[in-house]
Amino acid sequence: MPSVSHRMVRAALTAALVAGSTAAVLGVPGPARAVDLTTTLPIASFGDIVVNPESRLIFISDPVGGKLITTDYAGVVKKTTINLPGIAGLAFDADGGEVYAARPDAKEISVFKKDGSPTQNFTASGNAKPVSLAVAGGRVWFGEADGGIGRLDPGGDEPDLTPDVVTTGLDATPVLIGEGDLLAAADPSATPGAVAVVNVAAGTPAVVSAPVGAGQAKALAFSPDGDRLLVAGSEGLARALKPADVSTLQNYTAAADNNAVAVGSTGAVAVGTSKAVSVFAPGSATATKQFTVKTPGVLQPGSLAWEPGGPRLFGVSGEAGRFDLQIFGDPAKLVTKVTLTAPAKLELGRTATLAGSFAAPIPAGLPVVITRKDAAGSRRVSPNVVPANGQFTITDKPARSGTVTYTVAFAGNADYSPATVTKSFAVGTTKPTTLALARGGSGVLAYGKTVSLTARLGSTHSNRVVEIWADPFGGDQVNRLVRRATANKQGVVTATFKVTRNTTFSAVFAGDAFTPARTVKTTVPVRTSVTTSISRSYKVAKIGGVSYHHLRKTVDPYITTKSPAVPGRSVYLQLEYFNGQKWKVWQAGYFGINEYGNLYNELSGTHTAGVRYRIRAIYLYAKSGDTFNATTYGNYQYFTFTK
Repeated sequence: MPSVSHRMVRAALTAALVAGSTAAVLGVPGPARAVDLTTTLPIASFGDIVVNPESRLIFISDPVGGKLITTDYAGVVKKTTINLPGIAGLAFDADGGEVYAARPDAKEISVFKKDGSPTQNFTASGNAKPVSLAVAGGRVWFGEADGGIGRLDPGGDEPDLTPDVVTTGLDATPVLIGEGDLLAAADPSATPGAVAVVNVAAGTPAVVSAPVGAGQAKALAFSPDGDRLLVAGSEGLARALKPADVSTLQNYTAAADNNAVAVGSTGAVAVGTSKAVSVFAPGSATATKQFTVKTPGVLQPGSLAWEPGGPRLFGVSGEAGRFDLQIFGDPAKLVTKVTLTAPAKLELGRTATLAGSFAAPIPAGLPVVITRKDAAGSRRVSPNVVPANGQFTITDKPARSGTVTYTVAFAGNADYSPATVTKSFAVGTTKPTTLALARGGSGVLAYGKTVSLTARLGSTHSNRVVEIWADPFGGDQVNRLVRRATANKQGVVTATFKVTRNTTFSAVFAGDAFTPARTVKTTVPVRTSVTTSISRSYKVAKIGGVSYHHLRKTVDPYITTKSPAVPGRSVYLQLEYFNGQKWKVWQAGYFGINEYGNLYNELSGTHTAGVRYRIRAIYLYAKSGDTFNATTYGNYQYFTFTK
């Protein structure tokens, strides 16, 4: 359960507001182009803030209100979980994508899913009361009010909140931050400020601590690569430390009293005071940009959080009765995205309505260019500026048939990147078409015959594709596509198919924007294959021009019948004899064929020499066990007996 490289946990949490006059802040070279957007939050106090990059949600705890809210990157509340009195520190687990919340009043650490839904609670069996949180070394670490640091192993056999696992000498609830196997802690009330760094990979945590300045260390953050630990606090404390020995790597020129720090994915550092935020480019000791807290309240301690992998910088400011989420941005431009929904088609003479929106929070009033292009040319349509809520509607009445294209273009400015979206749809009049399907030949087809098929499509708006399908009778056969092709200039599509069963053929036209779909069908009856053969004869010779099998009267003829193997199929065998004037039925009946399509019979008994016989097999529609084929009469086999 590795931690993420951005700041995950904040200072010791309290509902009290930062009071006092605004501290002096550093002047910024040149005018600041801040994307100063704010939205009011439904909270009574601020506890902590983390950002989940997977769900793109911001989690904010409210100790006084006893709730956890999740908002999107514009500050719109997506979920609220109540009945969490005293909820305090938060931590994000990048491995499971879950957010952990400290609940000291309940002696619990609660877990929330990516969307803010509660999933489980870990309750201390002893007296541990977690206040601040961090994730490091695959475990959750918590700070207590007396300065102790405890541990929770969520994946352990018996997960419990174990207090006082790390000894740092701190006297108050520590600020905690985790990165990889490193855990950093500071006492926000101690003067001079001191920071302890703990390697929690080993069984016994190894602590490295050192003083970091005369002021109080109020906020901590790791750089994305974990090579720097950022510390911010009072008396101008703003510096980068080397985690291995807590030595100073760099000092930042910051305000006198700092209460928040965050590091972006590019390595840019943001340091916050009660009324301003200064941004330092990677490696720079002097701020390159500065933002002002716009709301009446002040920036809350530990309330800065950077959008993981993105340009936005979030902060919570407020005073008694009102708290706001402010999007400060950063020196990079905010990525803008505009979406547009258009109808799939439009009847000529009707009015088109298209809905659009800007996905990123963009100040109202910035120019936007919307154009319509059709066969008559291009022209502008309204609106001309970004509306107050970022949502807009285009209503327009195209005057010509064909394709019409709408383009929404936002040019961007110093704070926002350009964005363009294009949507096209067809304009025309709905008209039905004709479709016919003809087969080659007529009547019942022989087994294994190849049938030719011709589909003919009438006029359409745009689509000229026709599909020809074949669906042989029987549940063991599937409807299959024979051919899919574009009709020629005469509207014709042809195909061929070898038939072995009664088969329904379909010609399918899927339709287009202004031509309804059509399907036509024709069913072709098909004979089956049914044959009979006789063995054990000693010769085949003609009698009256007909070939007869000649058998000794002491030999029983062996009769084999073959037909396609169909489960449950029978054939009707008809044995006849010649009485000197005509053929008469001697024996007849239905006999089932085996799984290989064969039927074997042996005509046993006393045979009379000179009597002529004939036998044939017949498949009878609906009487031979199925309706897969048309009635089919097999050829007669003739035989006689001799002495």
